[in-house]
Amino acid sequence: MESGLSPPGRKCKCVVHLLRHGETAWNSKKKLQGQTDIPLNENGLTQAQAIARLLVQHSIACKYAAVFSSDLARASNTAKVVVDIANTKHKVQADARLRERAMGSHVEGKTWASLTHEQKHALRTGTPEGGESSQQMLERMVQAVAEIAHKHAAVTDNDDISPPHILVVSHGGAMGTLLEYANMNSSSSSSSSKTVPHIRNCGVYSLTVAFDGDSVDTVEWTYDGIVVELDNTSTKGGERVGG
Repeated sequence: MESGLSPPGRKCKCVVHLLRHGETAWNSKKKLQGQTDIPLNENGLTQAQAIARLLVQHSIACKYAAVFSSDLARASNTAKVVVDIANTKHKVQADARLRERAMGSHVEGKTWASLTHEQKHALRTGTPEGGESSQQMLERMVQAVAEIAHKHAAVTDNDDISPPHILVVSHGGAMGTLLEYANMNSSSSSSSSKTVPHIRNCGVYSLTVAFDGDSVDTVEWTYDGIVVELDNTSTKGGERVGG
């Protein structure tokens, strides 16, 4: 496996594991969080500890060459728990582009059921007041993850050699939108046949990002599927491990 610059025609790859943060008080009450900085609750901390132990148990955490996170506390604290328990020695690198969709102060903190018809319509099809559109969120997520993956990508001419792996801790809406984008834009028939699941708290999902030579603009996305999930939001009952 070669790292660094690669001539055109030779693909560089990086595997990105996307981890959703642990539960917050607003999650438990089904409130829309957006970019409001809500911390992990007690269950969320337990979830972060549980997923960290599973990543160690399945020899996944040791593969990570770097750890990145949204700068919101619920994500960055989840990342720090994983780093501490896995003893990866990595510093968590914060990137605001990995945040959840901004929904505006008139929406954040409310449940979906309590929103007006106009607010729901704006979230579904446009830009909520004081927030951003789903497309704007997707564009910054694509840019951030592509740039992060490009920094760590390496040439893997031998299929038996695994590309470098990185961990990115983000949010349910942002992750789901990115995974759907990767699925729709994948050149892999195996990826396009996969269905992106509901993004669970502390679920881990895999993308392979490929580049043509050293160009960050020529990107191929492949949704690889579930890496590992907790069985339910209470962390009782073990885990589900993807293939």
